[in-house]
Amino acid sequence: MKSLKNFLFLTVVMIAAQSYAQNAFDAVRIVQDESGFGARALAMGGAYSGVADDYSAIYWNPAGLAQIRRSNFFGEVSHLNFNNAATFQESLSDENQNYTRLNSLGFAFALPTRRGSFAIALGYNRVKDFDQNLAFSGFNRESNGLGFDFGDDFYLFDKDVYQTEEINEEGGLNQWSLGAGMALSPNFTAGVTGSVWDGESAYQFTFLQQDRDNFYQQFPADFDSYLLSRTIKTDYSGFGLKLGGMFSAGNAIRLGGAVGLPTTFTVKENYQANDRIVFDNGDDDVWESDPGLFEYKVKTPFYIDGGISFSNGLLTLAGSARYRDWSQTRFEVSGDQVGDPNYTGLLEENQRLRRDFRATLQYHLGGELRLPGSNVLLRGGYAVYPSPLKNASGDLDKRVISGGMGFLLDRYVSLDFTYLRGSWQQESVDEFTPGGTLEEITAHKVLVGLSYRF
Repeated sequence: MKSLKNFLFLTVVMIAAQSYAQNAFDAVRIVQDESGFGARALAMGGAYSGVADDYSAIYWNPAGLAQIRRSNFFGEVSHLNFNNAATFQESLSDENQNYTRLNSLGFAFALPTRRGSFAIALGYNRVKDFDQNLAFSGFNRESNGLGFDFGDDFYLFDKDVYQTEEINEEGGLNQWSLGAGMALSPNFTAGVTGSVWDGESAYQFTFLQQDRDNFYQQFPADFDSYLLSRTIKTDYSGFGLKLGGMFSAGNAIRLGGAVGLPTTFTVKENYQANDRIVFDNGDDDVWESDPGLFEYKVKTPFYIDGGISFSNGLLTLAGSARYRDWSQTRFEVSGDQVGDPNYTGLLEENQRLRRDFRATLQYHLGGELRLPGSNVLLRGGYAVYPSPLKNASGDLDKRVISGGMGFLLDRYVSLDFTYLRGSWQQESVDEFTPGGTLEEITAHKVLVGLSYRF
């Protein structure tokens, strides 16, 4: 009997692991809600394509590097508080987690020229967080289809149970970038950034199902609880290229634009799972899988950034937008993988990407005010990241309000503080918790940046 149970546990766990990995959402989420970096830029809502006059131009618009007149060092750290209030079967659970990261470390060098300007920059920048958490519990009368085969009979343990689920994920995407910007005319600059992407995420899933009402009493189906855990460690790598241009329309107005070329990410997933079933008399059965490895590629589509800014030395106002068609995201499957059953599902997910996802237009607004007679700057901004799903409710869009202050400590050093508040809804469902959850997410992020000019 024990070997039969273990065989079924293997089937349940491996199906669960495969259902998490390699689906359309996993492809899109790699760069979804990519926020970039830079305390000043993010305090202004990320409306920086038409500003980009410091080291962070290496990300926002490399043409802006040509505006740098003095070489500088830049460093930044971040602290994120992620709050998820999830409703499951009319029960509300609230979970908080904190994450502190090195956000950026880099240099920009203004090089001497006979005419115009030329600058290069290089550094490490964290541009996307995977950090998130979810925890919920409640009594579920709906069937999740869970059952076990003992001998010739199949016994369900699928409904009228108390369910608890917890998901924790940590990680992010980083760019190791080299960029350059130069003035091609008195009013036009151009630039390019090449970035080696790397990143990782550590995903931990725990599901517990309990017969708290003692509904399952008949031997051998006298189930007390079922516990499933799975861990997925994912590594990302790739190379990206971004081209930018900036035009000065007079002394106060600048127009900026940039194109991010498609990036192919190599994704390597290491996964492991284990489960445990406990019966009413205290007997239990435990199973653990061998570690598994799966590797695949995802190609993310073009994106286009455009922005405008106005500055008179005292006040800066800016707006920008990013266009990306998520339906063009693709799992890449080579010719020798087409007949491989491990990759067949990826081709089906490509059809889902075409059918269920859409183009979006992010928009960013921001401003900066230098207090007269002081070296203090006040900043504020607003950004919207639309859901990539077709026909998605506006409640699923991510909205970010930002504010910050900058201090010019002397002619060499500046210090920036930024606060971001992001809020959005998310609907989640998996094979174990029919009915799913409605999540109200609030993310609070603080950035501290230091710049030293030399």
